[in-house]
Amino acid sequence: MIEIKYNTRVFIDPKTKHIKIRVRWNKTETTFSLEYRADPDKWDSKAQRPTTGTIHKFADQNCSARIITNAIDEGLEQIKKAFKKCEIDSVMPSKEILKTMVRGEQPKEEVKLKKTFAELFEEFLKTASDDNNWTEKVHHKYEQTWKHLNACCPGITLEKLTKDKMRELKNWYVAKDYSNTTIDKMFSFLKTFIRWLYNEGYELQPGVLDYKLNLTIVPKTVTFLKHRELMDFYNFKFADNEKCLELVRDLFCFMAFTSLRYSDLENLKKANVFEDHIEICTKKTQDKLSIPLTIHAKEIIDKYHEGDYPDGKMFRVYANAKINEYLKEAAKKAGLDREVVLIHYQGNTRKEEVKKFHEIIGCHDARRTFVCCSLAFGIPPTVVMSCTGHSTYSAMKPYIEVADETQRRELAKWDQVEKQNDIKNDIAKKLEGVDEATLIKVLELLKSA
Repeated sequence: MIEIKYNTRVFIDPKTKHIKIRVRWNKTETTFSLEYRADPDKWDSKAQRPTTGTIHKFADQNCSARIITNAIDEGLEQIKKAFKKCEIDSVMPSKEILKTMVRGEQPKEEVKLKKTFAELFEEFLKTASDDNNWTEKVHHKYEQTWKHLNACCPGITLEKLTKDKMRELKNWYVAKDYSNTTIDKMFSFLKTFIRWLYNEGYELQPGVLDYKLNLTIVPKTVTFLKHRELMDFYNFKFADNEKCLELVRDLFCFMAFTSLRYSDLENLKKANVFEDHIEICTKKTQDKLSIPLTIHAKEIIDKYHEGDYPDGKMFRVYANAKINEYLKEAAKKAGLDREVVLIHYQGNTRKEEVKKFHEIIGCHDARRTFVCCSLAFGIPPTVVMSCTGHSTYSAMKPYIEVADETQRRELAKWDQVEKQNDIKNDIAKKLEGVDEATLIKVLELLKSA
């Protein structure tokens, strides 16, 4: 349920003398015209009613202030009821929807309502895709959502898309073993389509726009390589006949050393690479970034710099699915078998899976590795963000897992202070009673050490 703030004003049209009610809400305004007219000289502007006891005579009308007042009150009551219903249904009405509810008028967009639900979805795809510059991947997600809706509810129409159908679709996803996180994403796509319908003036069934899944969703486990694991992977020697695995390993490590996404690695050109940094405009967010090159990143560049690849590209990069397939094989051979606990919910059922890292490793783990290792080294988040392109700390937060190394290093400061004090006390005790000549010899030895 939502709250809709609105205000009304009753006035006399200066030309026709008809009584009108102007309604304003959510930066929207419309006017209702009553069948009665009133004499401006017999009108109480403050009360927005005809003066009590007056008679309003026109060629086609001769009625008392009481009758006109009752008509005004009835009109205001209809407007109040319409907004109340919209609040209960969590629908912010358009002009046409409010007029339909208050006066039974047909909306101007009546021709739109004759389109089939499938035609409306196709119109949405084209309009929203053009307006938002969707990628092919995003476009595919919406088409997938539409297929799921029709698989769950064959013959679905706009009129049949009710709150019960939304609930039915949720249960369909659960029965198909989709995780709650995935269900939430698919419903977000569906809700975008539904909001588009509402904004275009199409009438929705009560409760559809405001439908909530109420599913338990746990944060996704952030998977990444710890620094020691990354370096062991980087230094692992593959057999001579495993060049494809070696290449994929090197590409992964390069992304881990530079924070690049797969899409930016794929498009990286030699012209983007300078002596000590790379300059790119990211494909996903169009951020212009300058990323320093570490020693190991430079080693990988030197290793493949002589390669002659199409369009002047820096590396020969496999398709995303293929590179992830090879990456799992390479990680298995390199012994990346640390166990990771993955937790998710399917409906009300908690699911836990224990996987070895090589079973789940993917390209994007490299980017998370860059973030987590950088933070573990004590590099300020602002510096990390300047490399990753994240504009805010909260935007980077999903990639951050508090690294064990960071915790141990920071908390070890307690022990370091105590150890230093113990060493000082131990030295002081040993030097007690030592003659001056011996102390001079000790100092000379320390200087030469």
